[in-house]
Amino acid sequence: YTGKGCARSTCPNDCSGHGTCEYIEEIGHGGIVPGHYDATKGRLGIHKGSKKFEGSASEMWDHHKTMKCVCDKGFFEIDCSKRMCHTGNDILDKRLDTSDVLQTQKQNITLYAAGPTGNGSASVVSEFYGRSFALTFVSTLNESFTTIPLVVEFEGDEFGTEIALSTQIEKALESLPNKVIDDCTANVTLGYDSLQRGHGFGVQYDTIAFMQIEVAFVGEGVEGTQNLLQVEMNECNDGCMPKVDGLNLVSAGFGANVTSFVSEKMTADYNSYECGRRGKCDYDSGLCECFGGYVGEHCSVQSSLV
Repeated sequence: YTGKGCARSTCPNDCSGHGTCEYIEEIGHGGIVPGHYDATKGRLGIHKGSKKFEGSASEMWDHHKTMKCVCDKGFFEIDCSKRMCHTGNDILDKRLDTSDVLQTQKQNITLYAAGPTGNGSASVVSEFYGRSFALTFVSTLNESFTTIPLVVEFEGDEFGTEIALSTQIEKALESLPNKVIDDCTANVTLGYDSLQRGHGFGVQYDTIAFMQIEVAFVGEGVEGTQNLLQVEMNECNDGCMPKVDGLNLVSAGFGANVTSFVSEKMTADYNSYECGRRGKCDYDSGLCECFGGYVGEHCSVQSSLV
Protein backbone atom coordinates (compact mmCIF):
# COMPACT_ATOMS: atom_id res chain seq x y z
CA TYR A 1 0.00 0.00 0.00
CA THR A 2 1.02 3.60 -0.54
CA GLY A 3 -0.27 7.16 -0.48
CA LYS A 4 -1.47 9.33 2.38
CA GLY A 5 -2.34 7.07 5.29
CA CYS A 6 -1.52 4.04 3.08
CA ALA A 7 -5.01 4.45 1.65
CA ARG A 8 -4.50 2.86 -1.75
CA SER A 9 -2.87 -0.24 -3.15
CA THR A 10 0.26 -0.17 -5.26
CA CYS A 11 0.55 -1.63 -8.73
CA PRO A 12 2.75 -4.73 -9.12
CA ASN A 13 6.35 -3.65 -9.84
CA ASP A 14 5.02 -0.19 -10.73
CA CYS A 15 3.86 -1.75 -14.02
CA SER A 16 7.50 -2.43 -14.95
CA GLY A 17 7.72 0.89 -16.76
CA HIS A 18 5.50 -0.44 -19.54
CA GLY A 19 2.08 0.69 -18.39
CA THR A 20 0.16 3.15 -16.24
CA CYS A 21 -1.11 2.57 -12.71
CA GLU A 22 -4.75 3.64 -12.57
CA TYR A 23 -7.65 3.63 -10.14
CA ILE A 24 -10.08 0.80 -10.73
CA GLU A 25 -12.95 3.25 -11.31
CA GLU A 26 -10.96 4.88 -14.11
CA ILE A 27 -10.61 1.66 -16.07
CA GLY A 28 -12.71 1.57 -19.21
CA HIS A 29 -15.59 -0.84 -19.49
CA GLY A 30 -18.64 -1.37 -21.67
CA GLY A 31 -17.69 -1.49 -25.34
CA ILE A 32 -14.02 -1.24 -24.38
CA VAL A 33 -11.96 -4.44 -24.08
CA PRO A 34 -12.59 -6.63 -22.12
CA GLY A 35 -16.09 -5.16 -22.39
CA HIS A 36 -19.45 -6.57 -21.40
CA TYR A 37 -18.98 -9.93 -23.07
CA ASP A 38 -22.02 -12.19 -22.93
CA ALA A 39 -20.55 -15.69 -23.02
CA THR A 40 -23.99 -17.30 -23.36
CA LYS A 41 -24.57 -15.44 -26.65
CA GLY A 42 -20.94 -15.03 -27.68
CA ARG A 43 -21.14 -11.30 -28.23
CA LEU A 44 -19.79 -7.99 -27.00
CA GLY A 45 -22.34 -5.37 -26.00
CA ILE A 46 -22.09 -1.81 -27.23
CA HIS A 47 -22.44 0.74 -24.46
CA LYS A 48 -23.55 4.33 -24.78
CA GLY A 49 -21.49 6.77 -22.70
CA SER A 50 -20.14 4.13 -20.32
CA LYS A 51 -16.41 4.28 -20.83
CA LYS A 52 -15.84 5.04 -17.15
CA PHE A 53 -17.67 4.24 -13.93
CA GLU A 54 -19.80 7.24 -13.01
CA GLY A 55 -22.09 8.39 -10.21
CA SER A 56 -22.63 6.02 -7.30
CA ALA A 57 -20.87 3.20 -9.16
CA SER A 58 -17.61 5.18 -8.94
CA GLU A 59 -17.84 5.59 -5.16
CA MET A 60 -18.16 2.04 -3.93
CA TRP A 61 -16.07 0.61 -1.08
CA ASP A 62 -12.89 0.43 -3.18
CA HIS A 63 -13.20 3.95 -4.62
CA HIS A 64 -9.71 5.47 -4.82
CA LYS A 65 -8.29 2.39 -3.07
CA THR A 66 -7.72 -0.35 -5.66
CA MET A 67 -5.20 0.17 -8.45
CA LYS A 68 -4.26 -1.89 -11.49
CA CYS A 69 -1.88 -1.75 -14.42
CA VAL A 70 -3.03 -0.78 -17.89
CA CYS A 71 -0.28 -2.13 -20.15
CA ASP A 72 1.20 -0.34 -23.13
CA LYS A 73 0.73 -1.94 -26.51
CA GLY A 74 2.91 -5.00 -26.98
CA PHE A 75 3.09 -5.80 -23.25
CA PHE A 76 1.02 -8.01 -20.98
CA GLU A 77 0.90 -9.76 -17.57
CA ILE A 78 -0.41 -8.33 -14.31
CA ASP A 79 2.69 -6.11 -14.01
CA CYS A 80 3.18 -5.49 -17.76
CA SER A 81 6.56 -7.23 -17.52
CA LYS A 82 6.37 -9.39 -20.63
CA ARG A 83 6.50 -8.47 -24.29
CA MET A 84 4.00 -10.09 -26.61
CA CYS A 85 5.20 -12.19 -29.54
CA HIS A 86 3.56 -12.44 -32.92
CA THR A 87 0.96 -15.13 -33.44
CA GLY A 88 0.37 -17.14 -36.58
CA ASN A 89 -0.61 -20.41 -38.15
CA ASP A 90 1.08 -23.68 -37.33
CA ILE A 91 2.75 -24.38 -40.68
CA LEU A 92 2.21 -28.14 -40.25
CA ASP A 93 -1.42 -27.77 -39.18
CA LYS A 94 -2.67 -24.74 -41.09
CA ARG A 95 -6.39 -25.44 -41.09
CA LEU A 96 -8.69 -26.91 -38.49
CA ASP A 97 -10.76 -28.72 -41.14
CA THR A 98 -9.10 -29.33 -44.51
CA SER A 99 -12.01 -31.43 -45.80
CA ASP A 100 -14.34 -28.45 -46.08
CA VAL A 101 -14.31 -25.15 -47.96
CA LEU A 102 -11.92 -22.62 -46.45
CA GLN A 103 -13.65 -20.39 -43.90
CA THR A 104 -12.28 -17.09 -42.64
CA GLN A 105 -13.46 -15.28 -39.54
CA LYS A 106 -16.56 -13.16 -40.00
CA GLN A 107 -17.75 -10.63 -37.44
CA ASN A 108 -21.29 -9.31 -37.20
CA ILE A 109 -21.96 -5.76 -36.01
CA THR A 110 -25.67 -5.14 -35.44
CA LEU A 111 -26.71 -1.59 -34.57
CA TYR A 112 -30.31 -0.85 -33.53
CA ALA A 113 -31.63 2.71 -33.89
CA ALA A 114 -32.95 4.18 -30.62
CA GLY A 115 -35.98 5.93 -32.11
CA PRO A 116 -37.83 8.85 -30.48
CA THR A 117 -38.16 7.09 -27.10
CA GLY A 118 -34.66 5.59 -26.92
CA ASN A 119 -35.86 1.98 -26.67
CA GLY A 120 -36.03 1.30 -30.41
CA SER A 121 -39.78 1.63 -30.75
CA ALA A 122 -40.93 3.43 -33.93
CA SER A 123 -37.32 3.85 -35.12
CA VAL A 124 -36.61 4.31 -38.83
CA VAL A 125 -33.61 3.52 -41.04
CA SER A 126 -33.22 7.19 -41.98
CA GLU A 127 -31.92 7.83 -38.43
CA PHE A 128 -28.56 6.47 -39.62
CA TYR A 129 -28.36 8.76 -42.67
CA GLY A 130 -25.91 11.63 -42.42
CA ARG A 131 -24.41 10.30 -39.19
CA SER A 132 -20.82 9.15 -38.73
CA PHE A 133 -19.00 6.62 -36.58
CA ALA A 134 -15.68 4.76 -36.51
CA LEU A 135 -14.37 1.24 -35.93
CA THR A 136 -11.47 0.26 -33.66
CA PHE A 137 -9.40 -2.86 -34.33
CA VAL A 138 -7.25 -4.31 -31.53
CA SER A 139 -4.47 -6.52 -32.90
CA THR A 140 -3.17 -9.69 -31.27
CA LEU A 141 -0.30 -7.53 -29.94
CA ASN A 142 -2.82 -5.34 -28.07
CA GLU A 143 -2.30 -2.44 -30.50
CA SER A 144 -5.39 -0.30 -31.07
CA PHE A 145 -6.10 1.24 -34.47
CA THR A 146 -9.14 3.41 -35.19
CA THR A 147 -10.46 4.15 -38.66
CA ILE A 148 -11.21 7.54 -40.12
CA PRO A 149 -14.86 8.67 -39.69
CA LEU A 150 -17.33 6.47 -41.57
CA VAL A 151 -20.25 8.51 -42.89
CA VAL A 152 -23.60 6.89 -43.70
CA GLU A 153 -24.38 8.86 -46.85
CA PHE A 154 -27.82 8.34 -48.40
CA GLU A 155 -27.28 7.32 -52.05
CA GLY A 156 -30.86 7.58 -53.32
CA ASP A 157 -32.05 4.22 -52.00
CA GLU A 158 -31.13 1.65 -49.35
CA PHE A 159 -29.24 -0.62 -51.76
CA GLY A 160 -27.02 2.19 -53.02
CA THR A 161 -26.38 3.32 -49.45
CA GLU A 162 -25.40 -0.22 -48.42
CA ILE A 163 -22.93 -0.60 -51.32
CA ALA A 164 -21.30 2.78 -50.71
CA LEU A 165 -20.90 2.22 -46.96
CA SER A 166 -19.55 -1.32 -47.50
CA THR A 167 -16.84 0.01 -49.81
CA GLN A 168 -16.05 2.83 -47.38
CA ILE A 169 -15.60 0.39 -44.45
CA GLU A 170 -13.35 -1.94 -46.47
CA LYS A 171 -11.05 0.89 -47.54
CA ALA A 172 -10.93 2.36 -44.02
CA LEU A 173 -9.97 -0.94 -42.36
CA GLU A 174 -7.38 -1.79 -45.02
CA SER A 175 -5.88 1.71 -44.65
CA LEU A 176 -5.05 1.26 -40.95
CA PRO A 177 -1.32 1.77 -40.14
CA ASN A 178 1.27 -1.00 -40.57
CA LYS A 179 -1.15 -2.94 -42.80
CA VAL A 180 -2.51 -4.47 -39.62
CA ILE A 181 -5.51 -5.59 -41.74
CA ASP A 182 -4.09 -6.48 -45.14
CA ASP A 183 -7.37 -7.64 -46.68
CA CYS A 184 -11.02 -7.78 -45.65
CA THR A 185 -14.51 -7.59 -47.06
CA ALA A 186 -17.54 -5.75 -45.68
CA ASN A 187 -21.24 -6.10 -46.34
CA VAL A 188 -23.83 -3.65 -44.98
CA THR A 189 -27.57 -4.35 -44.64
CA LEU A 190 -30.21 -1.80 -43.65
CA GLY A 191 -33.68 -2.94 -42.64
CA TYR A 192 -36.26 -3.60 -39.93
CA ASP A 193 -36.57 -6.31 -37.30
CA SER A 194 -39.56 -7.35 -35.19
CA LEU A 195 -39.54 -6.31 -31.54
CA GLN A 196 -41.56 -8.08 -28.86
CA ARG A 197 -42.57 -6.31 -25.67
CA GLY A 198 -44.41 -7.63 -22.66
CA HIS A 199 -45.46 -11.17 -21.78
CA GLY A 200 -48.51 -13.40 -21.99
CA PHE A 201 -51.73 -11.63 -22.92
CA GLY A 202 -49.96 -8.27 -22.70
CA VAL A 203 -47.43 -8.99 -25.43
CA GLN A 204 -47.07 -6.35 -28.14
CA TYR A 205 -45.11 -6.32 -31.39
CA ASP A 206 -43.23 -3.40 -32.87
CA THR A 207 -40.55 -2.83 -35.51
CA ILE A 208 -37.04 -1.56 -34.96
CA ALA A 209 -34.60 -0.22 -37.56
CA PHE A 210 -31.16 -1.76 -37.76
CA MET A 211 -27.87 -1.49 -39.62
CA GLN A 212 -25.92 -4.73 -39.85
CA ILE A 213 -22.24 -4.75 -40.84
CA GLU A 214 -20.53 -8.05 -41.66
CA VAL A 215 -16.74 -7.95 -41.82
CA ALA A 216 -14.69 -10.93 -43.08
CA PHE A 217 -10.94 -11.07 -42.41
CA VAL A 218 -9.50 -12.70 -45.53
CA GLY A 219 -5.89 -11.45 -45.56
CA GLU A 220 -2.80 -13.47 -44.66
CA GLY A 221 -2.01 -11.03 -41.84
CA VAL A 222 -5.36 -11.61 -40.11
CA GLU A 223 -5.68 -15.38 -40.35
CA GLY A 224 -7.23 -17.08 -37.36
CA THR A 225 -9.34 -15.56 -34.60
CA GLN A 226 -9.17 -11.77 -34.23
CA ASN A 227 -10.42 -9.53 -31.43
CA LEU A 228 -13.96 -8.28 -31.88
CA LEU A 229 -14.19 -4.88 -33.56
CA GLN A 230 -15.28 -1.98 -31.37
CA VAL A 231 -17.78 0.64 -32.51
CA GLU A 232 -16.96 4.28 -31.71
CA MET A 233 -20.57 5.45 -31.61
CA ASN A 234 -20.39 8.33 -29.12
CA GLU A 235 -20.31 11.91 -30.36
CA CYS A 236 -16.76 13.24 -30.68
CA ASN A 237 -16.48 16.94 -31.59
CA ASP A 238 -13.68 19.53 -31.90
CA GLY A 239 -10.42 18.44 -30.32
CA CYS A 240 -11.50 14.79 -30.29
CA MET A 241 -10.25 12.05 -32.62
CA PRO A 242 -11.76 10.73 -34.74
CA LYS A 243 -14.30 13.52 -35.12
CA VAL A 244 -17.69 11.81 -35.50
CA ASP A 245 -21.33 12.80 -35.08
CA GLY A 246 -22.08 9.51 -33.34
CA LEU A 247 -25.05 7.16 -33.65
CA ASN A 248 -28.19 7.21 -31.52
CA LEU A 249 -28.45 3.52 -30.63
CA VAL A 250 -30.20 1.20 -28.25
CA SER A 251 -27.08 0.12 -26.35
CA ALA A 252 -26.18 -2.80 -24.09
CA GLY A 253 -26.56 -0.62 -21.01
CA PHE A 254 -30.05 0.62 -21.77
CA GLY A 255 -31.92 -2.36 -20.36
CA ALA A 256 -34.13 -2.85 -23.43
CA ASN A 257 -35.10 -6.17 -24.96
CA VAL A 258 -32.99 -5.42 -28.04
CA THR A 259 -29.39 -4.26 -27.73
CA SER A 260 -26.68 -3.39 -30.25
CA PHE A 261 -23.77 -5.82 -30.25
CA VAL A 262 -20.69 -7.24 -31.98
CA SER A 263 -20.33 -11.02 -32.36
CA GLU A 264 -18.38 -13.66 -34.25
CA LYS A 265 -20.58 -14.94 -37.06
CA MET A 266 -18.15 -17.50 -38.48
CA THR A 267 -15.07 -19.06 -36.88
CA ALA A 268 -11.91 -19.16 -38.97
CA ASP A 269 -10.52 -22.48 -40.16
CA TYR A 270 -7.04 -21.11 -39.65
CA ASN A 271 -5.46 -21.35 -36.23
CA SER A 272 -3.37 -18.69 -34.53
CA TYR A 273 -0.71 -19.66 -32.00
CA GLU A 274 2.06 -17.80 -30.26
CA CYS A 275 5.13 -18.15 -32.51
CA GLY A 276 3.04 -20.44 -34.71
CA ARG A 277 3.59 -23.27 -32.21
CA ARG A 278 6.96 -23.79 -33.89
CA GLY A 279 9.04 -21.70 -31.53
CA LYS A 280 9.22 -20.12 -28.08
CA CYS A 281 8.55 -16.51 -27.22
CA ASP A 282 11.36 -14.49 -25.68
CA TYR A 283 9.26 -12.34 -23.36
CA ASP A 284 12.15 -9.92 -22.83
CA SER A 285 12.54 -9.01 -26.50
CA GLY A 286 9.11 -9.98 -27.86
CA LEU A 287 10.79 -12.06 -30.58
CA CYS A 288 10.11 -15.67 -31.47
CA GLU A 289 12.98 -18.13 -31.07
CA CYS A 290 12.06 -20.64 -33.76
CA PHE A 291 12.79 -24.32 -33.54
CA GLY A 292 15.27 -25.81 -35.97
CA GLY A 293 13.94 -25.83 -39.52
CA TYR A 294 11.57 -22.90 -39.03
CA VAL A 295 12.05 -19.17 -39.59
CA GLY A 296 9.93 -16.02 -39.86
CA GLU A 297 8.27 -13.47 -37.64
CA HIS A 298 6.05 -16.14 -36.12
CA CYS A 299 7.99 -19.21 -37.30
CA SER A 300 5.59 -19.78 -40.15
CA VAL A 301 8.17 -20.57 -42.83
CA GLN A 302 9.60 -24.08 -43.07
CA SER A 303 13.28 -23.87 -44.07
CA SER A 304 14.10 -27.56 -43.87
CA LEU A 305 12.25 -30.77 -44.59
CA VAL A 306 14.45 -32.82 -42.31
